[in-house]
Amino acid sequence: MDEQAILRKISEGDTRAFAWMFQRYYRDLVLFAGSWLHGKQEVCEDIVQEVFVRFWQERGEMQKVGTLKSFLLKSVQNACISHIRHERVKSKYAELKTLLGPESHRETEEYILYSELNSQLQTALEHLSPVQRKCFELNKLVGMTQIQVADELGIPLRTVELRIAEALKILKMQLKDYFLLVCILFFQ
Repeated sequence: MDEQAILRKISEGDTRAFAWMFQRYYRDLVLFAGSWLHGKQEVCEDIVQEVFVRFWQERGEMQKVGTLKSFLLKSVQNACISHIRHERVKSKYAELKTLLGPESHRETEEYILYSELNSQLQTALEHLSPVQRKCFELNKLVGMTQIQVADELGIPLRTVELRIAEALKILKMQLKDYFLLVCILFFQ
């Protein structure tokens, strides 16, 4: 059968022409996908079926296709490459998950709580004086010791200690609903 005639019939919604094309190319396309995916038969079949489904869904635009077989081969090749990329991403994620361990994974609720806590903390930090805020942030958020903070800011160690204590008192008031979480985060 003439490929252009088949394409025209398929673009008009002729299911018999589509069935003919499917029967004609399906097996070869599955084998071709297998050359990309190293014989994962079920995955190859799924990919080829998805290519045919997409072809049928976009049949109105298929008259622009040059040669049917090369179009189908290229579509399967692109789908296989997409599948390989997706598998690599999944593999890297699984490796990272294994390396970090289960304690590093935040469930959706924990993430939302952390996000809300962070927003509340930023708002509460605005109630601190510039010196209190700087001392607190350098010590609790950056991780500098109080001696390092004093050196960094050029102020006495006792001043740093007092400003951090004042900051904690203000933050305790501002974050009373979240203070236990703040303590866990900053004082581990």
